[in-house]
Amino acid sequence: MEDKNKYITVVEQYDKQLVKRVNERITEGYEPHGNVVIAFNEAGKITGYVQIMMLKEF
Repeated sequence: MEDKNKYITVVEQYDKQLVKRVNERITEGYEPHGNVVIAFNEAGKITGYVQIMMLKEF
Protein backbone atom coordinates (compact mmCIF):
# COMPACT_ATOMS: atom_id res chain seq x y z
CA MET A 1 0.00 0.00 0.00
CA GLU A 2 1.21 3.48 -0.88
CA ASP A 3 2.25 5.67 2.06
CA LYS A 4 0.45 9.02 1.62
CA ASN A 5 0.98 12.28 3.46
CA LYS A 6 -1.93 13.02 5.78
CA TYR A 7 -1.71 16.78 5.13
CA ILE A 8 -1.04 18.38 1.75
CA THR A 9 -1.36 21.76 0.11
CA VAL A 10 -2.59 22.18 -3.44
CA VAL A 11 -1.25 25.34 -5.07
CA GLU A 12 -2.20 26.55 -8.54
CA GLN A 13 -1.89 29.79 -10.47
CA TYR A 14 -5.48 29.79 -11.78
CA ASP A 15 -8.78 28.97 -10.06
CA LYS A 16 -9.88 26.44 -12.70
CA GLN A 17 -6.58 24.59 -12.29
CA LEU A 18 -7.14 24.49 -8.54
CA VAL A 19 -10.61 23.01 -8.98
CA LYS A 20 -9.26 20.31 -11.29
CA ARG A 21 -6.37 19.44 -8.98
CA VAL A 22 -8.55 19.40 -5.83
CA ASN A 23 -11.03 17.08 -7.56
CA GLU A 24 -8.14 14.76 -8.48
CA ARG A 25 -6.97 14.70 -4.87
CA ILE A 26 -10.51 13.94 -3.65
CA THR A 27 -10.49 10.79 -5.79
CA GLU A 28 -7.21 9.85 -4.05
CA GLY A 29 -8.89 9.99 -0.64
CA TYR A 30 -8.24 13.58 0.45
CA GLU A 31 -10.80 16.10 1.71
CA PRO A 32 -10.56 19.90 1.51
CA HIS A 33 -9.85 21.46 4.91
CA GLY A 34 -10.72 25.10 5.49
CA ASN A 35 -11.15 27.81 2.90
CA VAL A 36 -9.27 28.51 -0.30
CA VAL A 37 -6.52 31.07 0.26
CA ILE A 38 -5.90 33.61 -2.50
CA ALA A 39 -2.41 35.09 -2.73
CA PHE A 40 -1.89 38.61 -4.09
CA ASN A 41 1.21 40.54 -5.12
CA GLU A 42 1.97 44.12 -4.04
CA ALA A 43 -0.08 45.51 -6.93
CA GLY A 44 -3.16 43.55 -5.87
CA LYS A 45 -2.97 41.03 -8.70
CA ILE A 46 -3.88 37.42 -7.86
CA THR A 47 -0.76 35.26 -7.96
CA GLY A 48 -2.12 31.93 -6.79
CA TYR A 49 -4.75 29.81 -5.09
CA VAL A 50 -4.09 27.43 -2.19
CA GLN A 51 -6.25 24.66 -0.72
CA ILE A 52 -5.26 22.60 2.33
CA MET A 53 -6.31 18.95 2.11
CA MET A 54 -6.27 16.13 4.63
CA LEU A 55 -6.35 12.39 4.04
CA LYS A 56 -9.65 10.83 5.14
CA GLU A 57 -9.41 8.62 8.21
CA PHE A 58 -11.23 5.31 7.79
